[in-house]
Amino acid sequence: MRRIYLLFLMAVMTTTSFAQYTKVSCARFPKAMDIVQIDYRESSTIVFLKYICQEGIAWSNIGEKTIAKIEGDYKQYHLINSINMPINTEAENRYMIFDNVGQMHYFALEFERMPEGKAFNIIEDESNPNAYNFYSVLADTIAKDNFMNIDDFVSSTPVKEMGRFIKNGTVITYVKYNNIIVTTYAYAIKEYGKYYQINMDIQNLSGKSILFDLENVTAEGFVVKEGQPVKTFPLEILSAYEYDKKVKRKQSWNNFWVALGEGMAASNAGYSSSSTIYSGNSYSSVYGHASSYVGNTNVYANAYTTTYGRANTTTYNGATAYAAQQQANANYQAYANSQYQVRQQLNEGYVKNNTIRNEVEYSGFFNIKYKKLDHLQVVFTIVGVKFPFFY
Repeated sequence: MRRIYLLFLMAVMTTTSFAQYTKVSCARFPKAMDIVQIDYRESSTIVFLKYICQEGIAWSNIGEKTIAKIEGDYKQYHLINSINMPINTEAENRYMIFDNVGQMHYFALEFERMPEGKAFNIIEDESNPNAYNFYSVLADTIAKDNFMNIDDFVSSTPVKEMGRFIKNGTVITYVKYNNIIVTTYAYAIKEYGKYYQINMDIQNLSGKSILFDLENVTAEGFVVKEGQPVKTFPLEILSAYEYDKKVKRKQSWNNFWVALGEGMAASNAGYSSSSTIYSGNSYSSVYGHASSYVGNTNVYANAYTTTYGRANTTTYNGATAYAAQQQANANYQAYANSQYQVRQQLNEGYVKNNTIRNEVEYSGFFNIKYKKLDHLQVVFTIVGVKFPFFY
């Protein structure tokens, strides 16, 4: 009898701790957004979402202070992870770049564990009508389904992330997609002529060689009035041959590394995931996953960027368990970063066409002929993918 009771108790605990629902209702939610599934795991609640890019929308992200609240309850359930959608913070602005109208994108938001069977709201910013605000989200707890394979869910729509951070007073911009990271900063110079100089760094962790061709880089100027572009015009990029005709020596490389320093390591923190392994209730990533949670039998590592948590947060397992979870996040990230790292650095000076092998970092600069403008856009095309930068 005791054995039967234990088996029954285990079954009840499993049912209580792990539940997943595909029939979800929502009274009010952002345009072109849909909740695909809600998984109640042991330590968190994961909301799976689908979004279709609309006219006039060029980017998206999720704010680090996004919360969930059970209707009629004041308790807040904090956002822990965002899988396949950048988390925007005060220190580092991150955005997902959309390439075209109608582009479909899958992502998931992980919150602290919420009780099942109760309607809840997801609040990013109630004062912003375009924010990710969902009201009266309720899962049909009668019709259960299988756990969502997170990697399968997001793998068909890899995120193209653009981010900005400050290094020694200089704004550094990066774009990363499928484990290729292009990092730049721009400024005007008057040296052997008047130019806009673009300092660039390309990290190739894609698993194959890629080609950097300066002819596949374009530059465009913008004139803006009352916040709207009223004129655009192409700009000329000097080749290495044209530059060498103007100066007989290589320009000093010191400025680039003084400005960037360890900036590349900062951009490495949010690599997009290229592949993962999933089995049963365990989920682990081969590359670039920034966070995880640890339950009694499950290990889950997410596919994206920043883990959000507060030291004074108390989850249903208590503050000690939450602190252990955050330590697991840090340990996992250290392991993930050790698996994928730059093995060789090539510092070119003025850039030339170059094959960049896997796990190689290629750095240099190029000049754009000066014209009076309000904004400058530079677009790198690598393996057919556009990496846009707007200054």
